[in-house]
Amino acid sequence: MLRYIFINLSLILFLLPAISQDYSQPRSDRERQKLQDEEGTPLKKKEKIPYPDKKRGTELGIDISRFFIPLFDDDRIAIEASIRSNLGKRTFFVGSLGSDRVAFDDKSYTYESTGIYATAGVDYDIFAVAEEGNNDNILVGLRYGYAIQEHGASSITIYEGYWGDFTSSISPYTLSTHWVEAVVGLRSEVLNNFYMSWMIHIKGKINSSNTELLEPYTVPGFGTGSNSFNLGFSYVLAYQIPWGNTKR
Repeated sequence: MLRYIFINLSLILFLLPAISQDYSQPRSDRERQKLQDEEGTPLKKKEKIPYPDKKRGTELGIDISRFFIPLFDDDRIAIEASIRSNLGKRTFFVGSLGSDRVAFDDKSYTYESTGIYATAGVDYDIFAVAEEGNNDNILVGLRYGYAIQEHGASSITIYEGYWGDFTSSISPYTLSTHWVEAVVGLRSEVLNNFYMSWMIHIKGKINSSNTELLEPYTVPGFGTGSNSFNLGFSYVLAYQIPWGNTKR
C-alpha cells in the first residue's frame, strides 16, 4: 500500500509544475516571454539600413568600349558620350549621344550606313551599405532609345552561271528605329570625382521604319538590325562635377 501511495505522490510532484503553468496568456505571448527570459533582452524588429550620404553631382563620360568595336568588326566605327545627374539621393537621370558608321565591300555586296542615336532614362542605386568615403553604386535602370541613319547598297551582284550575273543597287535613304532597354551594372569612384562604370543592356525594339527595301546591317546604338532583341555592354570613364553635397 505504501508503495502505491509513494508512486502517486511522485507523479503529483512531477506534474505539479506543468499543472501550475500560467495559461492565461495566449500561446504567442508565452513563447515571446520564454524567449525574453532565455535571452534576457526584449525582441526587436530588424532595423532598415538608411541610405548613406554619397556624393552628388553631374557626370560627363565617354564609353571606351566603343573604341574596341573594330577589333571584333573591322567594318564598324562608333563613339558615344554620356551624361549622368542626380535627381535625388539614389536616383539619376542618364543620357547618351553617339554615332555609328558601317562600310563593307565583299565580292557580291557593297553596303554603307551612317547614323546617330540618343538614349535617355533613369537609374536607381540599390547599394545602401554605409561606409565612410564609399560612393559606389549598384544600379538598375530603364532607357528609351532612338536612332536615325542613312544606308544603302551601291552594288549588289547575284552570280548565275546559266542566265548570267544580275547586278543592282539601292540608293541611300533614311530610316529610324525606336527601342527600350533595361540595364544593370556597377559604378565606382576610382579617384576623387573620377568614376568608372560598366553596364549590361538588354534592348527590345519597338519600331523600325523603312526597312522593307533593305534591312539595316546594324542600327546605331541598338545593334544587329534584323534582331528584335539585342544584348549590349558599356564601359564608361567619367568625371563628376559635384553639387548639392551638404555634408561634405
